[in-house]
Amino acid sequence: MLPDNYLQFKTALSRTILEGQLITNPLLLLAYGTDASFYQLIPKMVVQVHNENEAVTVIKNAHKYHIPVTYRAAGTSLSGQAVTDSVLMVATHHWKNYEIFDNGLKAKFQPGIIGGRANILLAPYGRKIGPDPGSINAAMIGGIAANNASGMCCGTAQNSYNTLADIRLVFYDGTVLDTSDEKSKQNFLVKHPEIIQKIETIRNKIQNNQVLLNRIKRKFKIKNTTGYSLNAFVDYHNPFDIIKHLMIGSEGTLAFISDITYNTVINYKYKACTLMVFETIEKACSAVPFLKESPVAAVELLDRNSIRSIENDEQAPDYFKTLPESSCILLVECQANNVQEMVEKQQKIIVSVAAIPTYKPFEFTSEPKQYAFNWKTRNGLLPSTGALRKTGTTCIIEDVAFPVDRLAEASIALKNLFAELQYQDAVLFGHALEGNLHLVFLQDFSTAKEVQRYATLMDRLTDLVVNQFQGSLKAEHGTGRNMAPFVEKEWGEQAYQIMIEIKQLFDPNNLVNPGVIINKNPKIHLENLKPSPPTHEIIDKCIECGFCESHCVSEGLTLSPRQRIVVGREISRLKKSGKNTERLKLLRQQAEYYSDQTCATDGLCALVCPVKIDTGKYIKAVRRSKISSKNRKRAQYLAKNLDKVTKAGRLGVKSIHFFQTLLGNKTLYSVSKVFRKISGNKIPQWNSAMPTATQTKVETSVLYPENELKVVYFPSCINRTMGKSADYPKTDVDLIVQTEILLKRAGYSIIYPEKINNLCCGMPFSSKGYKRAGLQKEAELEQHLLQASENGKYPVLFDMSPCFYTFMETRQNSNLKIYDPIEFVLDFVLPKLPVKSPRKEITLFPVCSIKKIGLEEKLMEIGKRCAEKVHYIDSNCCGFAGDRGFTHPELNQYGNRHLKEQIPSTCKDAFSTSRTCEIGLSEHSNVNFKSVFYLIDEVTR
Repeated sequence: MLPDNYLQFKTALSRTILEGQLITNPLLLLAYGTDASFYQLIPKMVVQVHNENEAVTVIKNAHKYHIPVTYRAAGTSLSGQAVTDSVLMVATHHWKNYEIFDNGLKAKFQPGIIGGRANILLAPYGRKIGPDPGSINAAMIGGIAANNASGMCCGTAQNSYNTLADIRLVFYDGTVLDTSDEKSKQNFLVKHPEIIQKIETIRNKIQNNQVLLNRIKRKFKIKNTTGYSLNAFVDYHNPFDIIKHLMIGSEGTLAFISDITYNTVINYKYKACTLMVFETIEKACSAVPFLKESPVAAVELLDRNSIRSIENDEQAPDYFKTLPESSCILLVECQANNVQEMVEKQQKIIVSVAAIPTYKPFEFTSEPKQYAFNWKTRNGLLPSTGALRKTGTTCIIEDVAFPVDRLAEASIALKNLFAELQYQDAVLFGHALEGNLHLVFLQDFSTAKEVQRYATLMDRLTDLVVNQFQGSLKAEHGTGRNMAPFVEKEWGEQAYQIMIEIKQLFDPNNLVNPGVIINKNPKIHLENLKPSPPTHEIIDKCIECGFCESHCVSEGLTLSPRQRIVVGREISRLKKSGKNTERLKLLRQQAEYYSDQTCATDGLCALVCPVKIDTGKYIKAVRRSKISSKNRKRAQYLAKNLDKVTKAGRLGVKSIHFFQTLLGNKTLYSVSKVFRKISGNKIPQWNSAMPTATQTKVETSVLYPENELKVVYFPSCINRTMGKSADYPKTDVDLIVQTEILLKRAGYSIIYPEKINNLCCGMPFSSKGYKRAGLQKEAELEQHLLQASENGKYPVLFDMSPCFYTFMETRQNSNLKIYDPIEFVLDFVLPKLPVKSPRKEITLFPVCSIKKIGLEEKLMEIGKRCAEKVHYIDSNCCGFAGDRGFTHPELNQYGNRHLKEQIPSTCKDAFSTSRTCEIGLSEHSNVNFKSVFYLIDEVTR
């Protein structure tokens, strides 16, 4: 039950903010109560704000009812600055607006835009934002600016602080300040003269104190995000310029960032990198000052333990495993606008380090796969290192900076400290040009002794960084909670007191993200530690970094992969403890819908997870654990009699199509909705793209035996059940017939396997947790395909990408030569059927399976051959997820919420490679989606 002031707060918000945006559901509060740090606080309420007016409403009422509020975007922060036990205000999905000015020289972004997306928007102008954190494809603009995140190439010159043009802010009382608007600044001056006066007072105090002034200048010669950006008082005189730069790195403790305008930087056309391997870390560090004087774009340091965390990757070079224990790698990046400039820069870089011998020769590469792997090695180090930890321990990352000329000495001191305190697996990597090192180590928080060991490490670490090397305790990850107790130690009493004055000035009641940066509790870094109990082997290595969330179709509707893991871990913890059984029961009940039923299990999360965690497979395992023996037997019966199932399916969709013709789409949709509601959502939801039964009877046979070429054709059970939708042209035939026509025209004899009507890839069973039935169907299919293809002599064509992927994933060692529709068309059909009448434009949708196989480029190649212009839908999973589009239509609707805006009005139909996905895509786009086989047949005639 919420305290009285929170109830009053919620009531006040509900007058203007929709009830669904005011979250008090225990499971969702738990899910949102995590970021990428090792802290966990469960909020009392989560408010999803959709625009600035709603943000103002939340902030003003939080002030009125004296309720702490924390602002949050992606939650990829590492120091505990995005968690709270009060109110969490989330600004993500509806904060995607942007403007690009001056031919790309400036760009304004709302806080919910992912950094990588901002760079995509700027790419046509040859520009990008300056900050380039390793989490750029997950972190959002709001957090990038609020934490002054930097990264590999930006250093300090191109971070948010130094590329900031203007900013729009909402302060503690709801006052809005837009620094690009003179009228807004004048209004702010009238409303808050005390803030302007105090800023000027602090500025003058610093300017008149030579010792403090010099200290601030020295501290910001290297990367530093410890405390507030006091350099704003040194670098700027105008109070509004000081205010906007103070907000950078303030971690949401001073104001809410409503939008930010960046001065963009050059996005060089040509890029290359190399791995310089040195025998020792000292030699590697000694090369850094020379590289700093050369035309490098980035220099990343990776110690031996860093390399070990990635050496088993299938793309890793063999020599990674044989490097000496003392070795160290520098990943060096070179960028240029033309080839000649690139050659010249590379030569200068090579000459600059010629005096320092490398362990092995090196050369620069622009080859896409090698280049991508080199950077994947660096960008995924935190999660990939964390994945090596012992189950139940926590992966911690600290982030320090040293003067570059003392980097080697500091690196050795850090390694000695870790060895002394028995952190044998500690990893050292970072941005060598800036003297910025990330320290990743594994920590057990389950005993008081282990917590004390961590406390000792932190005390010793701060002493080493501050007193021995005059460095920064936080270089780019923000102060957060884990370094808040040590801010005064780094900055000294005078500077720290100014920081307290800044916090009190902008947040007089200490309600804006309290406890972060400024915290009187000397033990706050040892409290609210996130539990990491053993849960399931698939997810135990997850460090909750949040990289997966941008690729999840249900994120924002129910849960993201990270949140599913958080919920699963809490259920596991409660189950093991035997305590709080009521909470355990409640979470299990709510997880049924939020975690299980609305997970598409498409596996796209694994594509962006540095350690390839497929949360979909975890959810399938959860489903499997809940299946009764009775249902298992039922599934095996259905698997054994699949021909009867598809026959019944044809009868069902034929009956529904009859009522569609009789009643019309609108009436049938309303009727089906009523019946679904009465059934408690157990009856699937009909939609207008629902097809009728196929008219095609498939029998074991050989078609067109006169043709010399041979192919085994496996039509999926879906296509053996479903035929055309109502929106298909009358001249179209069922997909199976269309495929037969196309193969015949390409000169193929078609072989149908024995017992074709009882064959299936197993996906309908395995996706629901019936693993045994799924494997049974896969094995049966393999046996009949081997027989039909004469043990792999002839290629096998699958007519749906998901079926191909399901079979391929578990049968990789088979003798069969199996093909997805895309690859078969590109490699075997189009060479024999030249395009004669290309379309002016087409729209293509890559289904999840295509992305996981890596066939997106080949689908695009088909599009380019078949049309003058190709519209490629940039989307995650469509949310149909096999049959979820019928059983949980809200998932399909949510997944396609941006579909219409990506399809031009001139496109009347579109193409893909999965029948069920095409049903959902057609429903939510008003465009007829169908198989690429129809397109190929049309344009080659």
